[in-house]
Amino acid sequence: MKNTALFFLISMVHFSVAQTKLQSKKPLKDNRFSIEIQGMVMDNCGKSADLVFGDFHGSDTEVQKLKSDKAGTFNAKYWLKEPGLFFFRKGGESQYFLITPKEKRYKIGLSCNKNALEMLQVFSSPENKAYLEFVETRKKMTNDFENYRSKNLNDTIIFKEFISKIIDYQKNTAAISKKYPNSYVANKLVVADRISETDLKNVEALRNGYLKRLAFADPRFYNTPLPIHILENYLDFIANKADSSFLVFEWLLNTAGKNKTAAERLQGILYDALYKSKRQDLIRSYILWEKQHPGKMVNEVTKFKMDVLAKSMVDAQFINVVLKDTLGNTRELKDVVFSSKYTLLTIYNPDCSHCIETLPKLIPVMEQYESKGLKIFTVAAKNDYNLWINFIKKHTGKGWINVMEDQTNSSFGKYSISSLPSFVLIDQTGKIVSRMVANDVMNELQKWLLKL
Repeated sequence: MKNTALFFLISMVHFSVAQTKLQSKKPLKDNRFSIEIQGMVMDNCGKSADLVFGDFHGSDTEVQKLKSDKAGTFNAKYWLKEPGLFFFRKGGESQYFLITPKEKRYKIGLSCNKNALEMLQVFSSPENKAYLEFVETRKKMTNDFENYRSKNLNDTIIFKEFISKIIDYQKNTAAISKKYPNSYVANKLVVADRISETDLKNVEALRNGYLKRLAFADPRFYNTPLPIHILENYLDFIANKADSSFLVFEWLLNTAGKNKTAAERLQGILYDALYKSKRQDLIRSYILWEKQHPGKMVNEVTKFKMDVLAKSMVDAQFINVVLKDTLGNTRELKDVVFSSKYTLLTIYNPDCSHCIETLPKLIPVMEQYESKGLKIFTVAAKNDYNLWINFIKKHTGKGWINVMEDQTNSSFGKYSISSLPSFVLIDQTGKIVSRMVANDVMNELQKWLLKL
């Protein structure tokens, strides 16, 4: 990059102290260590860009807002309690780099493309070289796992393929450990992510052993995104799809509960992992665990989110929606629910590609089952009126009730919508009987409509 040479030249002299608070007094008799961040805003970022730095979980050090000087340079100092990831942020874009006690000074270059941050450059940092290799290896395994998420683990062949991916991944991370033997990645991340040969023997062994690992009770384990990657990659496979999987949460959360800080962090990332997975059975099991163990739910933010989510989950009563249709008439969801056997609440955005692809598939379904008691009530995100009208003409069918959200898009929050389009099936008593997303709505819907 054209400013790289300039960056190294400037890094040899004193860096200007930007608009920041420097923590200069050394704490007494504790395990904290000091670091210094020296950096330069490089290509296309804009010299006056506001930059925000802070540690990954945001609990142990003050987040600092920095402004670079006229040359585009800045620096900041911190005292930290433990190693982990640091972030820098410009606008809504974030990047991360690894901080450990072994490396006291981090020289970084920030590069932008149309004001969006590109990959952070960390110069002369073996720890970050190891971390980048670890991240790339994990990305590959995550991509491999995507092919197995919907498979049945009772199928021996599928399980063997799944295990082979884990074994390949562990060989690759072992190679990283050998290449960087004294690194934080080798001694902490690779070790924490490893599955023993005993746990790889069969599905039952994996379920019984993997989520009981003591690493989940170590607060430092949550200083990188590794825990959420572990949960996203493995929870679908570990959880028994034949039951409520309640036992999985007993193992995992009881282990983490040995340390309050660890429990608080785990409870948050577990919610995020389950919400992203859209596994309704696992989400319901987590809600059930929270209801039965109120004293163990120490993450208040997660508790609030789960209480909101519980109100729109399967078996809950539907939440009424009152909005205007294309003619400006007020329409209520309750009027539709109580006058039909099943109501499919469909929440979408008129300019969403998945919505454009999925909603037309419901037209023949409605035509087949409308006389038997099916009604469709669509709620569009607040958008351009003409765009909405054109969407209805091209992608919806006769007999559908179509309304548009107001500026708040409040229905999205009431129904805890995480992806578009989303579908909520409600029976004539007002009970939510199923929640669906684009890739499963047709198969899941048929299961219920065959009962009509």
